[in-house]
Amino acid sequence: MGNPPNAPWPPQPGQGGQQPPYGPPHVPPGGPAPGPPPGQGWPAGPSYPPGTPPMPPPGTPPPGRRGGGGLVIALVGAGLALVLVAGVVFALLVRGDDGGGDGGGDRQLRVGKIAGGAEATPLADGSLVMARPGVTSPVVDIYEDFACPPCGAFDRKHDPMLKQLAVEGRAKVVFHPMLIFGEGTRPAHDNSLRAAAALRCVTDGAHWLSYQDALYAHQPATESTPGYKAEELLAYAAPLGLTSGEFTSCVKSQRYAAGVRTVSQGYISSGIQGTPSVRVNGRTLAQSDTESPDALRRAIEAAS
Repeated sequence: MGNPPNAPWPPQPGQGGQQPPYGPPHVPPGGPAPGPPPGQGWPAGPSYPPGTPPMPPPGTPPPGRRGGGGLVIALVGAGLALVLVAGVVFALLVRGDDGGGDGGGDRQLRVGKIAGGAEATPLADGSLVMARPGVTSPVVDIYEDFACPPCGAFDRKHDPMLKQLAVEGRAKVVFHPMLIFGEGTRPAHDNSLRAAAALRCVTDGAHWLSYQDALYAHQPATESTPGYKAEELLAYAAPLGLTSGEFTSCVKSQRYAAGVRTVSQGYISSGIQGTPSVRVNGRTLAQSDTESPDALRRAIEAAS
């Protein structure tokens, strides 16, 4: 049995479930060091808790749980209710065709219109920007792994508030799907890779957001639960209109699996040691800043 959706991660004694080899990222005195501004280079490498094995050289996949990797950090509090803002309807208005993936690096990424005037813009690295035109700050970067149970809990708790901020023009929210589990941590590694690669097959921004919601709605219950098989990924996409032959081929072949691995290693090298992780204007937020939608909103607004 896995933990309840809002239980702390790693599991506490007596709660069951697998426990990662080490705890949350080390925070130096005075708070976490700020990350680099968008567009600038990253530092040579992250710092780790005492006893953490060193990060593998660039270009290698994240290590398996048995090798000292695959950390998943819950940035969620126990028993907190999902906050929905009354009167805000997040409707997705799709421009273009079914948004299926196309071939290789020459695929055309399309901006999706979001009700309220915001836009959803997929990027070549597999991430997506959600913001009103012209809004450039504060930048809220969300690093997520679809096989990470705390990421599902984070999404259920914070996604409505994040979408509201984007629609109101009060933040630029960037979603970064990634693979945090090492190859030695199966089936979580394979689940995560298939889901993130499938999401890259969606080229329209509004469809991208809808498919992300569908992936979390069908998230495997635990890290040890097999899921996100190709036929399941296609079934989750069909109600959204993602049914083209090109999209189907892209999902079945895991066309973008190598790209997911490469981008994920870059995030890990930049200091992302667990998911979900949140950076606001390059600064990694503490767990206390993400315990509730109100706390996360305050942290975002303080950076405005």
